[in-house]
Amino acid sequence: MNDLNFNIYNIIIIAGVIHGFVFSLIILINKNLKSFTNNFLAFTILSLSLSNLQYWLIDTNIIPRYLYENNTILYFPFEFLMLPFFYFFVKSFIQQKVLKKHILYIFTPFLFSIIYLMLRNTLSSEILIVKFLNIIVEYISIIFSVVLIILIFIILKKYEKKNQAYKSTQVLIKTKWLKYSLILGIILCFLWALSFNLFESYLNKGYYKYYPLWIGISILIYWIGYSAILQRHLYNERVKIRGMILNKQVTNKQQKNNKVSLSFSKINSSILKNKSYLNPSLSIKILSQEFNLSEGYLSQLINKNTDSNFNDYINSLRIEESKGMLNNSDYNNYTIVAIGLESGFNSKSSFYTAFKKFTGKTPMEYKKGVRNP
Repeated sequence: MNDLNFNIYNIIIIAGVIHGFVFSLIILINKNLKSFTNNFLAFTILSLSLSNLQYWLIDTNIIPRYLYENNTILYFPFEFLMLPFFYFFVKSFIQQKVLKKHILYIFTPFLFSIIYLMLRNTLSSEILIVKFLNIIVEYISIIFSVVLIILIFIILKKYEKKNQAYKSTQVLIKTKWLKYSLILGIILCFLWALSFNLFESYLNKGYYKYYPLWIGISILIYWIGYSAILQRHLYNERVKIRGMILNKQVTNKQQKNNKVSLSFSKINSSILKNKSYLNPSLSIKILSQEFNLSEGYLSQLINKNTDSNFNDYINSLRIEESKGMLNNSDYNNYTIVAIGLESGFNSKSSFYTAFKKFTGKTPMEYKKGVRNP
């Protein structure tokens, strides 16, 4: 036991590993969370956790280092599993079909790495050759990871471009958090490359040079896990709210205005009727094109008739929409964030800021006030 190496850094690392195991297990066995998409999420988290675990066992000397360094034990290449699982999670998360042939292609490097590691033991006497081959495999792993990250970025950009227009019958999936995850992944790849280059010159004792990478992976485990569950939960809530709105929406026929020029009342009626303000990407440019008016003239109409600018005018309609849902007991089971997003705001912060501006209260304070007068 005296030979074991424990410090604050590998304690942080093992905490992330344990959390990853528990998180993955809950997803795989919980009926409410179990799904094809979440299975890929669970396997992503599990791969990250197992990768850190095998390094942690060696770093703490629970598995003697000489067994690893002399190739006596078989190292498992989890780095060829993490991003492939995340790649298919992203495709499934944004509701793109996952093809079996793609699974075969993406996991081919993992199969080759297993074959290499099994053959490597036959070269155990040729230490220099093994070390050289290990470095090559390490660089291939980094390049493979970067390529997959770029590929996922491209998939997300195509999805965003295809679905940039607001559709009243469709809830768009938030992708910003996925891009943040990929940025963190790029940073980790950079740390990975530094670990056996620059860091080795300054932290050549034990495995300290890998600590930034391993701790970064622990952070990634928490970030991906909780962000994915939160975003899926918000998406499901928004789908249900959108369905309720569409079901309750009554189309009121209005008499046609015979005037050649559009009045503000007609523009306002059209916006209210079509619920255009629910589009989080709505801009004065979009509205001016819809009504065939110049942006300047439309802006003047809004300013003259509402004593506010375009953004405040649209946000006031969104606030009224959210107040209607907060007043309605049918929406009791939905989070305030989901209600805000379904009212046309594109983030929690913009919703809370606007709500406070127009009502003088936070959404929660307002909800408590109308429910407990």
